[in-house]
Amino acid sequence: MPHRLSLLRRVGQLRRTYTGEYDATLWRTVATGLSALTTVDRATIYDTLECGFENRLLGENPGPPLTDRIRRAVLPDTTDTAQQQLEAALFFALGQIAPYSPPESVTPGRSVQSPIVRPGVAEGEAVLHLPAVTAAPIVATLLPHAAGGNVRGLAGLRTRLYRRHVRLYLIDGAPSMSVALANTSFRQWSAILAFAHELIGHEWPTNFDTPLAEQERAAIAAGRTPGLVSLGSALFRRLRVLGTTVWLTVNLDGPASIRVDWAGGRTAVQVAAALVHPLAGLPGERFTATCGPAGSVTVTEWGTSSKPTATVVLRQAPLAAPPPFRQVDATAAWAEFNHVLTLPHPFSPRLAAVAR
Repeated sequence: MPHRLSLLRRVGQLRRTYTGEYDATLWRTVATGLSALTTVDRATIYDTLECGFENRLLGENPGPPLTDRIRRAVLPDTTDTAQQQLEAALFFALGQIAPYSPPESVTPGRSVQSPIVRPGVAEGEAVLHLPAVTAAPIVATLLPHAAGGNVRGLAGLRTRLYRRHVRLYLIDGAPSMSVALANTSFRQWSAILAFAHELIGHEWPTNFDTPLAEQERAAIAAGRTPGLVSLGSALFRRLRVLGTTVWLTVNLDGPASIRVDWAGGRTAVQVAAALVHPLAGLPGERFTATCGPAGSVTVTEWGTSSKPTATVVLRQAPLAAPPPFRQVDATAAWAEFNHVLTLPHPFSPRLAAVAR
C-alpha cells in the first residue's frame, strides 16, 4: 500500500497541471477526494501513476482499469447537461475575447495571467479565477440580450453578486449548478458591467435574475451552446493544460470537434499527451493522436464502435507569427471600465454612469 501522503502530493501535482490551482485550495480538494476512496482504489491510482500512459496516444490502454469514482476523486467532470452547456459556453467565450485586449493604460506593467478553473468535489461546483480585465469581454460575450428579434449571448444565463464572487448560472438549470467568478468585488463587477454596456449597448442589473423571456426559450429549444457540450465542458475544466498562453482561440471544427489554437504555453504534443492521461485527462477509454498541418495534433476519442465520438484539434502558433484575428476597437468600453474601476465609491453601474 503506498504512503498516503506521497499519493496526496503526486495526485495534487498531477491535478495542478490541468487546473493551475493554488496550494490553499488544491491540497484540501485532493485530500477530500482521496478520503472517499477505498484502500484498493488508492492502490489503483498509485499503479496508474507508476505505469506509462503514452501508449494511449496510439489507441492502447496499458494501465489498470479505472472506475468513475477514482477519476472523480482526482478531477471530476460534470454530467449535468445544463452545467455542461454553461461551462462549454465559457470555454468558447474564452476563445473569442483575444481581439478585445485591453490597452496598456488599463493594465500597466501587468504580465499575462491565464485563467484558473477549479472543479470542486461536488457535481456542480466549478470556480473560475481570472482578472477583471479578462472577465469583462467574457461577460459582454455571454450576457443575454435581444438584438434584431434574436437573443445574443447565452440564453438563460443569470448572475448573482456576493461579497467576493459572482455566481453565473442557468436559470432553467438545477439550483446547485453554477460557475463562480472568484475574487470579484462589487467595484470590479460594476466595471465589468460598464464595459459590457458600452460595448453592447444593453444594460444589465447587478443581480440579473429575471425570468426567461420568450426569445430565450426559443433559443434554448434550438440549442444555446453549439457543438458537443460535454467535450467543451471537459476542456474548460482542464484549461491550464495549455500553460500560460499569450492568446487563445476556440472554434467548432465539426459537430463533435473543437479546434484550439494558442501562442505561448505548452506545445501541442505536450497538451495532447496530457489530455489522454487515464486519471486526469479527457473522459474516455480509447484515444488516438495524429499530426496535422502547421504542427497541429488531432486527438480523437473512440467509443465502442469504429466511429469517433469526439475530436480536439490542437495547434500552438509561433509567438512571432501574427494571430488569426483582428483587434477590435474597444477603446470606449475600456475607458468606461477604467472610469468605474477608479471611482471612489461606486454604488451600481447605473449610478456610476450618472456620476460621470
